[in-house]
Amino acid sequence: MMKTTLRFLCRWGYRVSWIVITLSVCVYIHTLWQYLGNYRIEDSVSKIGILERNAVQWENTKPNKAWLMIGIPTVCRRNKNYLNSTVTSLINNMQGVTGVTIVVCICDTRKACRENIKTNLTRMFLPHIQSGQITIIETPEDLYAQLTHLKRTFNDSETRVRWRSKQNLDYSFLMQYCANRSQYYLQLEDDVITVPKFVDKIKEYMHKSKYWTMLEFSSQGFIGKFFKSNNLEKLAGLLRTFYNEQPCDYLIFYFLKLMLQEKRFLRIPSLFQHRGYFSSMPDLVRNVTESYSHFPSFKKRFHGDNPEADIFTSLSPWMSFKPAFAYSTNDNEMFWSTTPRVGDHYTVVFKSPHKIARVVVLTGKTIRRADYLHDGTLEVGTSVKKISKKKISCSNLSVVGFFVQGNIDVNLLNSTQPFKCLKITITKDQITWLIIREIAVYTNTNKKKNTKISRRSI
Repeated sequence: MMKTTLRFLCRWGYRVSWIVITLSVCVYIHTLWQYLGNYRIEDSVSKIGILERNAVQWENTKPNKAWLMIGIPTVCRRNKNYLNSTVTSLINNMQGVTGVTIVVCICDTRKACRENIKTNLTRMFLPHIQSGQITIIETPEDLYAQLTHLKRTFNDSETRVRWRSKQNLDYSFLMQYCANRSQYYLQLEDDVITVPKFVDKIKEYMHKSKYWTMLEFSSQGFIGKFFKSNNLEKLAGLLRTFYNEQPCDYLIFYFLKLMLQEKRFLRIPSLFQHRGYFSSMPDLVRNVTESYSHFPSFKKRFHGDNPEADIFTSLSPWMSFKPAFAYSTNDNEMFWSTTPRVGDHYTVVFKSPHKIARVVVLTGKTIRRADYLHDGTLEVGTSVKKISKKKISCSNLSVVGFFVQGNIDVNLLNSTQPFKCLKITITKDQITWLIIREIAVYTNTNKKKNTKISRRSI
C-alpha cells in the first residue's frame, strides 16, 4: 500500500511540477510581451508627441512655462477641414517667435473622428509636435454626461442649446488645462487665419492697455480673446457652472463685470479673420467675416489733408471704435456710436485756423447702408470757447450743408476767412446706431480734390 501511494505521488507530482513550470513560463512571457508592447507604444507616443492620457494625467503634466498658450478647440465638420490651414497660418506668421505653444483640444465625441484629426495633425506638423510647439489633448468622455435634459433658453432649438452647452464645456476643459501653464492665454477657433507678426502686435497692444482682464483681437464671438493665465480657472468655472444658461460669448461679459473691467479693450484693426463657411454646429452654413480688420474690409475713399485737430463729441462710442477714428485717414478705422439723439454733436477743433476748401463726411456701413446719419447739419466756426477741461464749444457758426442719405460734400472755395472748427449736429432722433466712416477736410484748392462727388458714387 505504501509503495503504491509513493508511486502515485511521484507520477502525479512530476506532472504537476511540469504544469507549474509551464504556467510560470507562460506568465513570464506574457508579462515580457506586455512590457515590450508598452515600451513600443510609449516610444511611438514620444516621437509623435500626442498625449494619450486621461484628464488627471494631463493636469499632472508640467511642461516648461511658456509666455503664451494658444487654445484651439476642434471637431470634425461634415464638409470641410479648416484646422490645418488655421495651424499653418499661426506657424507661418510667428516665424522666429519663441515661448508660444499651440494647444489643439479635440472635442469630438466620435472615436474615429478623433483618430482622424490626430493622424492629419501628425502628418502635417510632426516637427512642431516633436519640438513641443504643438500639443494635442482630448476631452474625456464623461465631460458630456451633463448634456441631457437641457433647458431651452433664448428660444433656441434643442439642437442649438446642446451645441452651445457642449461648447461651454469644451472651452472650460481647455482653459482648465492651460491655466497657469503660461503667462497669457489666447482663445481661437479652428477656422481662422491671422496676420503676419501677430504676436508682436499682441504685445504692443497689451503694453498700451492698463487694468484689463481680457483683451480682444477680433470682434467676433470667442475668437482672439486674450487672458492672463492665472484668471483661466475662474473663467473655466463660470463656463462650466452656467454652461446650459447662456452662450460663451454672452457669459464672458459677465466675467468681465465680476473682474471689474469697466470697458472693452478691442484692438482695431483685428488680427484674426474667420474663414469657416461650414459651422461646427451640424447642418449650419454661415459666411461670417471680420468687418474691421487687416483683411479686406473698407478703405477711406478721400484721404483729405485733415490738419491736426482735437475731437469732441457727446456721442457714446461702442467698444473701441473711438471718435478720432472718423477723422483719421487710416483704412478700416471709423467711429461707431450707440446713442444718436437730437442735439448730439461731433466737433473737430483745429490746432490752428485753416482756410478750408472742401469737406466730405461719409456715414454708415459701406454695405447694406446701415447705421448712417438720417438727419444732420454741417457747420463751420471761426472761434472756439473753452467750457471745461474736456468740453470746447465751436462758436460763430455757419451752416454749410445738410446730410442727404447719410453723406455730405460741400465746397467752401468762396470762403475767405480761416476756420477754427467744424461741427456735425444730429437734428432728429434715430433708432439705429451711427457710424461716421470718414471725414475728409481739404485745405488747398486742388481741382481734383475739390471736385464734388455725385451722391450715387458716395
